[in-house]
Order: sequence, then structure tokens, then C-alpha cells
Amino acid sequence: MLSKALTLVSWVWGKKSWLVAGLTALLLASLAWAYVQGLRLDAARADAAREIQAEQAAHNVTRAELATALAEAARWADVAKLAQAATASVRATAQAALAREGRARADSQARKQILSVAKPRVRAATETMEVVDDATRQRAADRLNRPW
Repeated sequence: MLSKALTLVSWVWGKKSWLVAGLTALLLASLAWAYVQGLRLDAARADAAREIQAEQAAHNVTRAELATALAEAARWADVAKLAQAATASVRATAQAALAREGRARADSQARKQILSVAKPRVRAATETMEVVDDATRQRAADRLNRPW
């Protein structure tokens, strides 16, 4: 069988060399075209790989920026918490100061009222050892002895 095939090929080669040459040229052209297409495909793959690497690098940069932004946001949240705590502390201090001022004002009014009622009079010789009349003395004593 192999000998028959070789005989046929040698006969075609001898008699129809233009046909074999044409088929060989067609085969070589097909192989060259396939080779060029392979080179094109390799170039396209290389371009795609470069694009993917560039996108990956940009993605990594964006990811790092996101991490930095999140860390800064957390820091600002901590700063805001501290500021809110400081504001609450200042608010409490201011309210306490206003309350003390209100009490001091009320105490001042009470003193003025006690002193406005006190009546100076000429004292008898027996009263020179006493300070004021009994009603004024009692109100002053009550005021001085009030709870803190």
C-alpha cells in the first residue's frame, strides 16, 4: 500500500509538477498566513496583558487611596467625638456657672432686702451691747445658718 502511494506521488511529481508546485505554494502561503495570525494574536495578548497590568496598578493605587481616606475619616470621627465631649463639658460648666450666678444674685437680693428693712434708731444705754433689733437679727441669723 505504501509502495502504491509512493508510486502515485512520484508519478504526479513527474507528470504534473506544476500542480504539486501550486499545492506546495498554497500550503506554504497558508502556513505563512497562520504564522502571521499567530504573531498578531501574541501581540494582542501582550497588549491585553499590559492593559491588565496598568489597570491593576491603577486599582492598587485607588485601593491605597481608599484605605488612606478611611483612616483619615476614622481620625476625624475621633476628633469629632473629642470635640463633642469637650463641648458637653463646656456646656455643663457654663450651666453650672449660670446656676451659681443666679444663686448669687438671689442671695444679693435677699441681703439687700434684709438691710432695707433694718431701721436704725437711737439705742438706749442698755442696748449698746446689742447689735440690731430682734426681727432683723433673726432674719440675718437664718440667712447665715442656711444650708450650703
